[in-house]
Amino acid sequence: MGRLHGELRLGWWRIWKGLAMPALLASGAVLIGLVRLFALLPSGPEHRELAVLQSANEIIALVLTVVAMLTAYRLIAHDLADGFECLGRRGGSSPLTFAAGRALAGAAAIAVAAATVGLTVALVDSSGGHLKAEAERIVVLFLNALPLFLLALTLMCVGGRLFGLLAAPFLQSCGAGAAYDRGALSDRFIEPSGLNSTEQLFAWLAPRPLLDPLHGVALRDHSVALQQFPVRQGLNVWGSDLVAVSGLGDFALYSLYLFSVTAVLYLACRRRASQARSRLPMPAWLAADKLG
Repeated sequence: MGRLHGELRLGWWRIWKGLAMPALLASGAVLIGLVRLFALLPSGPEHRELAVLQSANEIIALVLTVVAMLTAYRLIAHDLADGFECLGRRGGSSPLTFAAGRALAGAAAIAVAAATVGLTVALVDSSGGHLKAEAERIVVLFLNALPLFLLALTLMCVGGRLFGLLAAPFLQSCGAGAAYDRGALSDRFIEPSGLNSTEQLFAWLAPRPLLDPLHGVALRDHSVALQQFPVRQGLNVWGSDLVAVSGLGDFALYSLYLFSVTAVLYLACRRRASQARSRLPMPAWLAADKLG
């Protein structure tokens, strides 16, 4: 437990050092406030409230995505630079404590970010009629950012910083596209094809996004406010019959994905540990010169 506590403290310090993370959260809070004050909103109190929440949730999703990627980068960048010396003969970490400490510290940082921007939404929401549903929405956005963070951390540990920064968002977009296609196929909006089947197969490597009822309520209200027909437009959904909410099967797949990515992260850390231990130990005088 002592080693894990040390990894948690080190990871937490790496995440929050400097002004980048506080500035990012402050920017998100300011944008949410500006949307409430200056955005062009539809008429009617219910339409206005849902439109504000929808815009705020889009900002929160973007902020949590950036927080997830920045957190993964900060947690692993130093270890990539020094060749995972902490996992070598002279280091004090094991692959298990290394992976667990960084995963838990990153998850806690994303939770703090979600709570911070969520509190901002509660402060700017004048009526408070959807606060309970909005809290559930923010939890879902946090759950969607968590696998992105773990995926980016794992890919960086396997292939380096640039590989993780580029591949993780790409896989996330593939997972979102596959989820959209599954809903469209079930609604018979699109026809099955070989390309669609290939994307669904490839999407097993990608995080599967979760959806909550407030997302559908806001979209249906937006559709009514704009007097639109129930059709799909890009990744937006119009109409109550085309809005899907995650069920037990989606949460089971989500949990399986989290477990799988965490297991791969641990195996990648074990591989890095074996590589660090196979290198010749650095002489004491060279290590002192490097630190000095």
